[in-house]
Amino acid sequence: MSLLFALCLIALAWGLGALQLWPHARWAGAVLPWLGGALAVAFFACLGLGLWGLVEAGRWGSPSVAQAVHGLLGEGSWLMRRSGWGALNRAANVYLNLDVAWTLLVLCFAVLHGLVHWAGVAERRRQAQVRRR
Repeated sequence: MSLLFALCLIALAWGLGALQLWPHARWAGAVLPWLGGALAVAFFACLGLGLWGLVEAGRWGSPSVAQAVHGLLGEGSWLMRRSGWGALNRAANVYLNLDVAWTLLVLCFAVLHGLVHWAGVAERRRQAQVRRR
């Protein structure tokens, strides 16, 4: 479940840029770079926390995805359930053992790439409307 949730979160982050296509939500174009920047700052904060753990305790100090999920949702969360597929379970285990920073970095790239992609689509739509007029 955790891997599916992460993929949905990444798809949602990428799709936020599509708000620019809706005329009443043009403000999203101004907010999304700030969201991407906040995710980048969170990534570097996690890296700094990990490095601080190395310096202070001699071990990496940034939490894994599993530790973050347990901390946020409690032990035995529905997100930690296993699927019936062995390959999916192995992939989810790899993801859960990754550092939270990598998820934040992927989300940052997804938000910023979605912003640029959907801004291009919106601009092509505007140009097509101008040509039609």
